[in-house]
Amino acid sequence: MHFVLHAKPLGIALLSFISTASAVASAHDSSHSPVVHSDLHCPTGSSTSFVHNSYTYNAPVHKFTHIAGSFFNITWYGGAIVSSTTGTDKIPGATRSGNLGGTFDETLTAYDTRPDALIFTYHGQYTLNQQPRNPMRYTETTRFESICGGKATYIDIITYVCSDDQIAAYNVWYTLHMSAFQGLAATLGATVLAGDCPSRRQCHAEQEEERDSMSCEEEEESKVDPGYGDMG
Repeated sequence: MHFVLHAKPLGIALLSFISTASAVASAHDSSHSPVVHSDLHCPTGSSTSFVHNSYTYNAPVHKFTHIAGSFFNITWYGGAIVSSTTGTDKIPGATRSGNLGGTFDETLTAYDTRPDALIFTYHGQYTLNQQPRNPMRYTETTRFESICGGKATYIDIITYVCSDDQIAAYNVWYTLHMSAFQGLAATLGATVLAGDCPSRRQCHAEQEEERDSMSCEEEEESKVDPGYGDMG
């Protein structure tokens, strides 16, 4: 089953917490780290909210990044449609604009890719279609990381947003994250990894099917905690 968050419900939900005054986001320096912390400076009457979600799936990281690695093509992300872009895809400084129940304008501030991981950050603003107001500002960082000897993927996403209703803000972004990443996993046929790396029996079966060169012993030794690790 493919979970997709429709634009209209998202737009209606966003209306309930968009701040009545615009926030000023500080500049990002992607040369140090692609991870963005709470760097939004919110106006009086609103405050910084954040939503942090993580997921683990039984599929290699390259299958996820093949679809989600583009900054310009994000239809997998809640059905968002990009209508215009500037710059070069995957290069910090690139921009995208489009519609998801409202108009969004976003700038890529960091993009770090390696064989076993992808992490990228962008900042943006959102304005509801039906009732234009001062735009909501936010930053979002997403990480895809290979775990279980390349057999599974850990996904981590955190969004900071200026909001005058923190509960509504959390609910909207949580729903968007859940819908987008469940939908992406469903597209790949990836099942949820419930805390343990694939068993040796699963490993042998997958090797037989995929002719994978990694031994089960190597996979067992490569098990890692799917939390934040050393990306350096």
